Amino acid sequence: MTMTCDEVRLSLGVYVLGAIDPAERSAVDAHLTQCPACRDELAGLAGLPALLGRVAPDQLAALAEPPDDLLEPLLAAAAAERRRTPFRRLDRPGRWAPLVAAAAVVVLVLALFGGFLGDRFGGSPDRAARPPTPTSSGHSYPVPEEELSAADPRTGISATLLVRTKKSGTQAELRLEGVPLGSRCRLEAVDRHGRRDSMGSWEIAYRSYPHVGSSMFRRDHITAFEVVTEDGETLLRIPA
Repeated sequence: MTMTCDEVRLSLGVYVLGAIDPAERSAVDAHLTQCPACRDELAGLAGLPALLGRVAPDQLAALAEPPDDLLEPLLAAAAAERRRTPFRRLDRPGRWAPLVAAAAVVVLVLALFGGFLGDRFGGSPDRAARPPTPTSSGHSYPVPEEELSAADPRTGISATLLVRTKKSGTQAELRLEGVPLGSRCRLEAVDRHGRRDSMGSWEIAYRSYPHVGSSMFRRDHITAFEVVTEDGETLLRIPA
């Protein structure tokens, strides 16, 4: 299966959210290997899962319903794009759902971080998103981020890790560079007792690889993050 740039860009939203099927992911990866422009598009979306991860239930409850004149054009545009593309994958059962979800995500992000700009969309000032509110545990959202990094001059492998504390554990957004194309890797969290928790695996398809994963370990229990091969070889250790 080969894909054009337009087809790949239609798939990048579900790709970065991890909702893409394996066959299509392979086709997208193959295209990204050869197309710098689409890699740039992906880089612009790489932070979306982390951005959505900042949304607290308190904010969702406080969020006013988005105006119809914003949501309806987004859905109409998605429908028009679906009709235009000849690529059959859009006709598979369930494929339409991510496009609708993507439109809803845009609305949510605009609402939470753009305040809907009442005058621009004809709404009243009280439609703007309210500031983050403290939770019952006393924490406010968005959750503070912690940036970690490591490099191995011997192998040329380097990584930057953006770590966030979550109610369910720890989330990390990894940007890895210097690993040979085609390598199969996984990110592991290591706790203070030496136990490991996998935060996801992937195949390196292009030079600078973004990956978002989660661990059940609490942040204050994690002493390191490691990028390892499928054979268990440690490529890089990132002290935490």
